[in-house]
Amino acid sequence: MKRLNVLALAAACCGLTACGIPQNITPQIAAPSTDFANAPRVDVEIDSFSFEPRTLRLAAGEPVVLVLTNVSDGRHNFSAPGFFAASRIAQYDASVITDGEVEVAPGDSVELRLIPAMGGYDVDCTHFGHSLAGMTGSIVVR
Repeated sequence: MKRLNVLALAAACCGLTACGIPQNITPQIAAPSTDFANAPRVDVEIDSFSFEPRTLRLAAGEPVVLVLTNVSDGRHNFSAPGFFAASRIAQYDASVITDGEVEVAPGDSVELRLIPAMGGYDVDCTHFGHSLAGMTGSIVVR
């Protein structure tokens, strides 16, 4: 009986916190004076069950234009809740991020202008079974 109570409590906690993934993330907004016009462009190709590059390396506090391109014929997302919560996002791009995820339709690209915060962050696709099939990566910001 005790084991059942512990499992029920664990399940309830996971339901409330999504097992440690922040929910309803409101991105921090970058200062309107931030110059993204000269920011380096970082391209990420999203394919069936992979991100290329698998590891992004970004400079902390430096503006960047992150371009996510879905080159597959299926729907995918770029889920990095910790990264998006810690970064400052251009106001006109913030609405593209929902609960730390960016949906990218087949053949489409999404541009995000942001200023990353120092740290290490996990990336995956949260569509059913995609991360289990290897659709994972990381972001290293130094």
